[in-house]
Amino acid sequence: MRRLRTANNILRSNAASGAPLSRRAASSLIPNRTPLLNQPTPTSYSIAVASNTLWSQPLARPFSHTAPCQKKKNSNKKNNNSNYSDDSDSTGQTTPSAGSAGADAEGPNPFDFADLQTAFDRAEKHFSEDLKKLRSGGRFNAEVIGAIPVQTDKKNPQTFPLRELATVAPLGGRRWSILAFEEGSVKAIVSAVQRSDEFNQQPQRSAENPLELTMTVEPERADALARRAKEVCQAWRVRVRDEAHRRAELHKKWRGEGVVLSDDAHKLKDKLQKLQDERMKAILAKEKEAVGAIMARAS
Repeated sequence: MRRLRTANNILRSNAASGAPLSRRAASSLIPNRTPLLNQPTPTSYSIAVASNTLWSQPLARPFSHTAPCQKKKNSNKKNNNSNYSDDSDSTGQTTPSAGSAGADAEGPNPFDFADLQTAFDRAEKHFSEDLKKLRSGGRFNAEVIGAIPVQTDKKNPQTFPLRELATVAPLGGRRWSILAFEEGSVKAIVSAVQRSDEFNQQPQRSAENPLELTMTVEPERADALARRAKEVCQAWRVRVRDEAHRRAELHKKWRGEGVVLSDDAHKLKDKLQKLQDERMKAILAKEKEAVGAIMARAS
């Protein structure tokens, strides 16, 4: 600082006096600097050292040296998408899960009486066949004789209707003919007729034909047939009551498990009673029809 002040004072004094500034004085005022030409040029070694000391990111990198930038995967979203694709069908509509489908499929429908109706229909078919036999004369009928079960093999409990092993035809009066298809089944037919509750007799072999058997069937009286028809209908009523009682017990079970409420339980009881009453009316109509037909045939 003191040197600069001295130089400024010299300049001011020379400017005031008008004297030119000497070369020596001017050189003393300018700081001593080394010329650029005399400075050393950078070498390859100095450049390498500088590059290792200070690293700068290049403006562009090859694609093979560039690390891929991937978005973080969302595992929850992936699981949701996989579940959605599994539950979807080919039309793009989603199907209910196993839990909801099982609840809808396995849950009982209390107001569905299809099983009870099926049981009622099965009983009706069985007892209607019995009434049909009584209307046609009871045991004095080719259909009744042909329905006798026959066991062809003692080692096999399977039975066949007599009509599949022989033909049944009336001979006139109270006599009937049983003509076997094969001689090997004749003994089995004789044993079946003897075990039958309806006939309980031993058929006689024909002297002219070894395949033919004859038997005598006493026609039943009309009042006996009518009485048997009433017994059949009474057994039919018992079957209907048993099926209805079984359904009522199921309603109690549902009520205890909480499947149905109190109001629904009363509705189910009324519906069950209505179905039972309808069947009872149908049985009464069948009974009157069968008894009337039997008595009309005897008169």
